[in-house]
Amino acid sequence: MIEIRIHGRGGQGVKKSAMVLARAFYLEGYKTQDFAIYGAERRGAPVISFVRADKKEINTRGYIFEPDYILVLDGTLDLKEILKHKKKTTKVLVNSHKTYGRYTAIDATHIALENIGTALGANIVLLGAFIAHSNLISLNSFKGALRVELKKYPTELINKNILAAENAFKMIKKRQNVNRN
Repeated sequence: MIEIRIHGRGGQGVKKSAMVLARAFYLEGYKTQDFAIYGAERRGAPVISFVRADKKEINTRGYIFEPDYILVLDGTLDLKEILKHKKKTTKVLVNSHKTYGRYTAIDATHIALENIGTALGANIVLLGAFIAHSNLISLNSFKGALRVELKKYPTELINKNILAAENAFKMIKKRQNVNRN
């Protein structure tokens, strides 16, 4: 089973990120779960969403304490607290212009601003980076999931989100190729 935890703040699309990711896994033939924890339900308050995916039925319920992947939409969150209980093999992806040692960082906010015109797409950009980083989901399934989960938005905005996510995907793939050589 693949378990993913997504951390961010209210208004950054943490729950929507889990929905898109679960849909993309579903399109790849996985059984999925996605759910969120809301603390003080207000914009800016810390929010956590969870995604589980498996090729067979998922009977596990409850929070994910030892995820395979942790995605951090807001680099100002307390990373020490977020990383508590992670496994040694957990891979971490952070939206930040800073470097984080052995964790992967990408400035998703900057990419969203450049491609979409607003920082609100940083969640989708980070998912594009995750798709490249994890190699679990095809880019086509991810794009299909975006079209379904963002269908209430104008087509132009959906296409801008896809472009931004593709740019993050390419950036991570390029880094992986450089690190292999």
